[in-house]
Amino acid sequence: MALRVQGIATVERASVALGVDQPAGLEGLRDLVARGLAAERTGRLAGFTLTPAGAEHVDKLLAEEGLRTSDALRECYDRFTTIDPGVKKACSRSQIDGPDVALDDLLALHDRAKVCLRKLVACAPRFTPYQARLESCVERLLSGDNTAFTKPMAESYHQVWWELHQDLLLTLGLEREE
Repeated sequence: MALRVQGIATVERASVALGVDQPAGLEGLRDLVARGLAAERTGRLAGFTLTPAGAEHVDKLLAEEGLRTSDALRECYDRFTTIDPGVKKACSRSQIDGPDVALDDLLALHDRAKVCLRKLVACAPRFTPYQARLESCVERLLSGDNTAFTKPMAESYHQVWWELHQDLLLTLGLEREE
């Protein structure tokens, strides 16, 4: 699922998304490659990506998971969508006015997001790594690491939030409305 959500992922990014150490992440990625479900890319955009068979396999697993018709998960998604515009606004504001100006807004939204994430994890434990990932971004921001706000293709709040949104959409069988 990490590869499906991220599109292309380094060992480091896939491992963080799964909540495992890098050796375990690499082992899992190599297993996917051996099974024909993923491929390793080199060059400027190096990393692992799903093959068409891998994407089909993820879709099958999502259907079997049985969450597409879960009222509880849909309620969590509806709560998520009430927070999402504020997160996007705070991220945009951080790029225009600077991270320090938008940080208080993001922290207030993060408090709401934590409640939403606890409910998500109760519906589907596989969402657990998102809690630690977002919390790590907040800790880094509070320590002065401004890349933790919106840096693309990295462990930034915006990127992890986007991945969570994508995971929810895929899990529920919905399309992005942007």
